[in-house]
Amino acid sequence: MAESPLSLNALEYTFRQLLKVAFPQLKNEPFRVEKGDGTITVFVKEVRLVMYAMNQKEFDFFIKGQWWAFLMLDNAKRTQKIPMVFDDDGVDDGVVYSEKDSSIQIPYDILTPSFVLLSRYEEFHSERHDKHGRFPYGRSLAEKYDMVEIPLVDEYAMLLRDWLCLYLPYIFEAVPRTPRIVPTHDIDILYRFTGRFQACKSILGRDLLINRDLKMVRKSFEDYKKWKIRPSLDPYVEAIDEFLAQEEKRKLSSIFFFKATEKGHPDATYDVQDPILHEVIRVIMAPDYHQIGLHGSYPSANDLQCLQKEKQNLSKLCDEEVRISRQHYLRTFFADDPNSLDLWRNAGITDDYTLGFAERCGFRCGTCHPYPLYDVRHDKVTDIIEHPLIVMDGTLFDYMKLSVEDAGALTQRLKQRCLDVEGDFVILWHNHATTREMKPYYEGVYLPAISV
Repeated sequence: MAESPLSLNALEYTFRQLLKVAFPQLKNEPFRVEKGDGTITVFVKEVRLVMYAMNQKEFDFFIKGQWWAFLMLDNAKRTQKIPMVFDDDGVDDGVVYSEKDSSIQIPYDILTPSFVLLSRYEEFHSERHDKHGRFPYGRSLAEKYDMVEIPLVDEYAMLLRDWLCLYLPYIFEAVPRTPRIVPTHDIDILYRFTGRFQACKSILGRDLLINRDLKMVRKSFEDYKKWKIRPSLDPYVEAIDEFLAQEEKRKLSSIFFFKATEKGHPDATYDVQDPILHEVIRVIMAPDYHQIGLHGSYPSANDLQCLQKEKQNLSKLCDEEVRISRQHYLRTFFADDPNSLDLWRNAGITDDYTLGFAERCGFRCGTCHPYPLYDVRHDKVTDIIEHPLIVMDGTLFDYMKLSVEDAGALTQRLKQRCLDVEGDFVILWHNHATTREMKPYYEGVYLPAISV
């Protein structure tokens, strides 16, 4: 056997997140971590947790997606099996408590897989990205180990809670966190219509020739005439009002991510100086429970000056500093220049909502709880809080090509798994995915998803 390849910083970071999920009432509870031969020991609240830990050779197999055997263990709610890396010598006895030295022997490695998922270690060490510079789902451990629909980190935290409360109920108390539904909206396009030629192309080219729906064609022409009279009646602008009405009816706080590019910018689909945009943002901010975030343009993902300028533009428009963001196309963590953390930190971003797979809904980070991102290159925790993206509309119908029924079933399943581990169900629905052929998805998938 040999010591864990993870640093003490990494182990402390991971255990703190597990403890935070398991016992949200414990604020900055002190603990100490020690590495041993094939074990990790955590000293917390006069208790010693002795956990099995992978060594370097085993870690290399695991990170390459070549781990040969998992123990499929019941999760805390007994609703599904979850994969465990286990110790052959101790697994038959399971989790054992010794009153003699107040120790709990855990024959599973719950820290190493959790660190890999939370830190996105696999992404920092991958050189293969897609055409947009994104880490592809097909190369992820979530795909290789078939665990994208499992919030594995949170499930480990729930088991940790059970073990500690079972053996030490006079020390540890389970105080559940209230889960949340978090609707988010990326405003990639503010208007459906921009002129006569574009409108005819959209209506005749798509509604008539592609969708072959005369009713849709008539509705689109009516929408076009309304837009000509008053641009604020454009269906994509009205979709924002619809989002607000539906979410306020359900007493949900939502986040709208706007581009803040200026006319002539290579990724400008609307102008930050547009007076209708100003009015839309004013309406969203009128209550004190909705938020505005920056939807960083395509080039801003690896251009600090560009990101800072866009953040400055949006902050000026909101009359307050904008500190939350989601990158356009979910672009982040580039293999050739993994500087997303540096960009966000230097631009003054404190909360990010980018981390979800474009091709697959589920748990890219192994969690649905907000958590601080880890700087793998410098082996330290950052002060940037990640809010993992669980479901995106385009993933359901563009990438996965699901029917309304199948998309609804998957969305509800992922939502329930977020609620089961007391996390946040963060869903992204674009304003342009509410009308025409997307209307059945909006009504059959999105609205049920945000219903409590």
